Amino acid sequence: MGMSGSSGRARSAASRLVNEREIVLQRWAETVVPRAVAYARTLLPVPDDAEDVVHDALVRILGHPEYDLERKGERILFRSVTNACINRWKRRRPWVSLEGHCGEPLCESLCSTSERDPALMASASELDGKIGRALSALPPNQRAALELKALGYSLQEIAEMISVSPSNAGVLVHRARRAVARRIGLKDNGEE
Repeated sequence: MGMSGSSGRARSAASRLVNEREIVLQRWAETVVPRAVAYARTLLPVPDDAEDVVHDALVRILGHPEYDLERKGERILFRSVTNACINRWKRRRPWVSLEGHCGEPLCESLCSTSERDPALMASASELDGKIGRALSALPPNQRAALELKALGYSLQEIAEMISVSPSNAGVLVHRARRAVARRIGLKDNGEE
């Protein structure tokens, strides 16, 4: 009788641990996944593929019980998403959109609905196009580093996510910023 009672308590304790772990993972996913999807949308030629890429990355990560998702899960997820996006980017076929870059022109977000100055809208739309073309022309690692920096990650975190050294991450961000500035016509104070 003592054996069945203790094994029942052990099963109950194990069940509580599994439920607690599921709750922790659910909370983690609720905070990290939306940012991962937003990040993937900026890296992919077809932004609507972002949810699929993040889902596939999550499935792969959750298949590795040795990963400490509570402490390092965000970095692991972003590294996986970065690699998947780079793979898709390298294998992509040229595509033509019937809409503006990423489906929604930047001018819509820059101009309030009450103040639709045609000159401002045209200028914002032109800038949106230039920025989109400049980002599309960046090599995948530079674009990933720049997008992660724009999301507020440190160079150390970026380095871990894209599998480079922190100094290389800084170089990638710097070169990406310089290339984008050059392509949209801004003066670069670091050069002649």
